[in-house]
Amino acid sequence: MLMQNVDACPKTTQTLSKKYLKLFRKKNMRVSIKLLASLVLVLVSSVANGDPVVPALIIFGDSVVDVGNNNNLNTLIKANFLPYGRDFVTHRPTGRFCNGKLATDFTAEFLGFTSYPPAYLSRDARGNALLTGANFASAASGLCDGTANLYRAIPLTQQLNYYKEYQTKVVNLVGKAKANGIISGAIHLLSAGSSDYIQNYYIDPLVRVYTPDQFSDILIRSYSTFIQYLEHLHENFMPVLNHV
Repeated sequence: MLMQNVDACPKTTQTLSKKYLKLFRKKNMRVSIKLLASLVLVLVSSVANGDPVVPALIIFGDSVVDVGNNNNLNTLIKANFLPYGRDFVTHRPTGRFCNGKLATDFTAEFLGFTSYPPAYLSRDARGNALLTGANFASAASGLCDGTANLYRAIPLTQQLNYYKEYQTKVVNLVGKAKANGIISGAIHLLSAGSSDYIQNYYIDPLVRVYTPDQFSDILIRSYSTFIQYLEHLHENFMPVLNHV
């Protein structure tokens, strides 16, 4: 199953099924307490053993979580120059759109990792470094592939293609059984949506033919497809949502 290409996502205004959203929320609420309790137990056990809480951290999204993938693209949307990175561990620009650490860097530290998931297109994303995760995010990307294409960033569908490629690399490194344990036990994090408005909807007159609500419906459909794709790949995958 391949994720539906949403490069032309503004070409449809079909609203995400209310029934799906209702079931999605109900399913999420039903497991939230059990999930939280399980995470607390795992956290206590992992801290005691000095191991990360989860085997890997997988990141998708935009500039909020991009750690350098855009450095390797033919795009103007880059952060590989000062003052970016001046307060980072290395005191050098890394491609993060921040002077220091990103929220995902703090997340990795909190989970017990001693390194951060490498940008998948960087030279750091090779060998054993891939066993604790990877970062596929690209600044100027969004839930709608058309947003990324405006800036030659990595669309969300392509990020998922890289993710499939990543899984193959992990299998080749440690074998299928161990790779399945790493990938199925990993935390999958997505940060996207703001660029779709700021860098697409509000500046592209072709997209402004849709009302904000209609455009929101389009983005929700793209998000829903992304989640269903991950659910298809991972039997035990369970997204936890704050707002829909």
